[in-house]
Amino acid sequence: MSVIVSSLYTYPVKSLRGNGQRVLDVTDWGPDRDRRWMVIDESGQFVTQRQRPKMCLIAAEIKGDALRLWNLKQPENGICVDYGRAKIEREVFVWEDNCTALDAGDEAAEWLSDELGARLRLCYLPESTQRQVALPYGALGDRVSFADGFPFLLCNEASLQVLSSMLGRELDIQRFRPNIVISGAPAFAEDSWKKVCIGGVEFDLVKPCARCAIPTVNPEDASREPDVFRVLQAHRKRDGEVYFGQNMIHRAHGAVAVGDAVDVLLTN
Repeated sequence: MSVIVSSLYTYPVKSLRGNGQRVLDVTDWGPDRDRRWMVIDESGQFVTQRQRPKMCLIAAEIKGDALRLWNLKQPENGICVDYGRAKIEREVFVWEDNCTALDAGDEAAEWLSDELGARLRLCYLPESTQRQVALPYGALGDRVSFADGFPFLLCNEASLQVLSSMLGRELDIQRFRPNIVISGAPAFAEDSWKKVCIGGVEFDLVKPCARCAIPTVNPEDASREPDVFRVLQAHRKRDGEVYFGQNMIHRAHGAVAVGDAVDVLLTN
């Protein structure tokens, strides 16, 4: 059986709900318009489902030059944020990185704060900001958006099925927030891959993805399910971390589509 791309996802706002795609454009940043927006607290620190699990219930989509946000439980009460409103520069913090972002203004801040029950703001990462992929995993000049550390995350359907079987219930792959999901490979085959080609674009698999508490959040109701992490710890823990999925860096521009073949060019 050949290995193919089974689904694609982008996340316009870091840690808000993702969107399925049929085609994913690969740009300088990685997935086009992926995680260029981010929710921050008043000190500029990034905020995710780790602190606010209800973020998984807020959908985001890009329509032309506007970002639309709405709560899945109350879709009529959404908001549109024009890219032009993000003008005021501010320093923001993502893990060990600090970088310059543009604040989206008070209206967006008030909407998010009301939805999530804390004083929050929305910011945008402009073209002028260069956030470097962590060295030595990437080369000097490799850039990343507000994703945790790398432009792409690849997950394998068969690997997820193993976890689901251990739990006794089906898990949604979006808990793990991948960009590229594959089918046709054996479970955890991706652990040994070092380079792949998809849709004519080559990717380096540079680091297994260390998981936090976000996969324990049920994307349907934002409830915590700690047994998910217990299973991960039991079967995917090494060197003090729990791993699922592979972080990737693209080595060309182009496009990846659902149904594309995944050619493994180099393994361990």
